[in-house]
Amino acid sequence: MKYLTGLFAVFFYVSLSAQGNAYFEWVDKSAKHIENNQLDSAMYALQSAMKLDPANENNAVLLLNLGILQRQLRLTDDAYISLTAAIANNPDPILVLHNRASLLCDLNRFNEAMEDYNSIIRKQPSNVEAYYRRGLLFLEQNDRKSAEADFKTCESIDPNNLFTKLSKALIFKLDDNWTEAEKVYTDIINTETRINSVYYLNRAECYVNTDRFSKAAADLHTIENSEKENPYFYILRGRLRLDQFDKFAAKADFEKAKQLGYDTELANKWLERTK
Repeated sequence: MKYLTGLFAVFFYVSLSAQGNAYFEWVDKSAKHIENNQLDSAMYALQSAMKLDPANENNAVLLLNLGILQRQLRLTDDAYISLTAAIANNPDPILVLHNRASLLCDLNRFNEAMEDYNSIIRKQPSNVEAYYRRGLLFLEQNDRKSAEADFKTCESIDPNNLFTKLSKALIFKLDDNWTEAEKVYTDIINTETRINSVYYLNRAECYVNTDRFSKAAADLHTIENSEKENPYFYILRGRLRLDQFDKFAAKADFEKAKQLGYDTELANKWLERTK
């Protein structure tokens, strides 16, 4: 439920400021449904609250939460509509823009995502995350020069920021400097209080590319449950199994990666090695 980070704080604000018992009850029900991972019910409760009081000033906050829920439920078109509607009167439009830009990236609507990150930077020139994510979009466009300029801006704003560190690691990876990239990911894992499985996945990639397979195996084992829908997890584990001369297991992993949407040509190259 990575998209729901911070959701309860938002609901708490609404609960305290909402007027009318029925409206409050629907908002409270939605928060409880989220606690129980009943996302469909949570979405219905939010929609019911807003239908009950369409003019309530808190609806912009509810629309943000609704968009997050819809995205989690893969109702991407509805999520886009909700997040767009949430921008105008939201007390934190930057947060809404970040969520919408991330959704647009999922939908491969990169030019629109770029526009959102540009808007964030105009509104808040010190927003390190926006520069980092815009840099990623520049890399998608094969514009490394612009990406590195954004990453350098991250460094100038806050060298210790998580997204500054991620940008450094990414440049190291692009230069095939896997040893230095691993050091950055290790630093992130050791210093961040909220650890994301993606950090372990990236460090495992560094370990695989520097032939430290036992360490890579440990990282992949740590994140196996959380990354089971990520095709690259299976590519990395397949490479480990090839190193262990277990071609049958490696083939199964490469086929799983292909099934989950990994680039067919690249997956087939790995599959060739299992014959």
